[in-house]
Amino acid sequence: MKNIVFRSGSLRMGGLERVLIDTLNIMDTKKYNISLIIEDDCEEENIFQEDIPKDIKLYLLKPKSMIDETHYYRERRKKSIFNKIMYNYYMHKEHQFCLEKTKEVLEKIKDTNGEIDIFIDYDWGATRYVDKLNLKNKIVWIHNSVSNLMKKESKIKRFGKRLEKYDCIVSICDEMKEEIEKLYPNLKGKVRRIYNPFNFKNINELSKNQDDLKAEEKLLLEEDYILAVSRLDTVQKDYDTLLNAMKKAVEQGFSKKLFIVGDGPNKKGIERLIKELDIWENVKLLGRKKNPYVWMKNSNFFVHSSKYEGFGLVIVEAMSLKKAVIVSNCKVGPKEILENGKSGKLYNVGNSDKLTELLLLLEKNIKERSLLEEIGHERSKDFSGEVIKNEIEVLIESFN
Repeated sequence: MKNIVFRSGSLRMGGLERVLIDTLNIMDTKKYNISLIIEDDCEEENIFQEDIPKDIKLYLLKPKSMIDETHYYRERRKKSIFNKIMYNYYMHKEHQFCLEKTKEVLEKIKDTNGEIDIFIDYDWGATRYVDKLNLKNKIVWIHNSVSNLMKKESKIKRFGKRLEKYDCIVSICDEMKEEIEKLYPNLKGKVRRIYNPFNFKNINELSKNQDDLKAEEKLLLEEDYILAVSRLDTVQKDYDTLLNAMKKAVEQGFSKKLFIVGDGPNKKGIERLIKELDIWENVKLLGRKKNPYVWMKNSNFFVHSSKYEGFGLVIVEAMSLKKAVIVSNCKVGPKEILENGKSGKLYNVGNSDKLTELLLLLEKNIKERSLLEEIGHERSKDFSGEVIKNEIEVLIESFN
């Protein structure tokens, strides 16, 4: 029985964290001994901790007090040189702490399960120190466009050096695989594509579950609305384009409301923009929801506006619930998911006029919307957990 260790950053509410849980839940624990190392113990914010399979042993590294110290100076690092120095100090302290704690945990796992066969760095957070862990086979998962995240050429180059430490690099879509191989030609042959897995049965069940909804939320479900689900973060998500398109659509007779599920650092700025555009009555911020699927199921159609993506989990989830989707054609993932526009509508990043046109089209053209619902639903099956489970097992078994 192979001994496999997954490590990742946190169990907070987030797309990568949700994919980690879905991945762990499709793994065959009768076939593999699986342990999970999580860097950040966020205590009450460990939203997904309860969803970890019971036979997977969890190890939490950093205490919340350490996380809070670093966060304090991260928020203030641009205000003074002192704060920047302190932030760098705490970041270095965290990295050293994680390295030593990871070594300790790996020894515990070896004592219990024997030699570690495969170490999976699921959020690439161990790239700084993975070579110091004395591991046999190391895999890193890449969930985002490297060029979009790193931006500076020096950072891209440095990241490539870190990727060389791994025996295999997994990208979550073909476009991302091509980008990695183009940026780092020396890594060709090491990169393989494995899509994110989806538990469609669970998504479907949750989409019908209204038990945790308040009375006023149940009334909102009955309204005529379209849905967006994403972090309220204007660095990655393109709320400017979405809200401006909504403003123009309303002026041209668009009657449906836009509900947005999510929370994040730019919530106040997004609220200001909604007020400035005078669409407060047409747009509702619902906040963070562990179960966004009940909102998806009851929506008319789904819209996703990003400047860049890792993959676009919510796009596939909406398609699996037979919702037509409108998505910005950003790097990386959406074009591949929607098969160049066959399975949903694409518009260029920042083109609010085109997005307005598509909003109006899917409101008025029921036949077009129904066709996209069927095609999108069929496409979503390519991302089923069973398909991805087989691909992950093929990867694992390729290591001796």
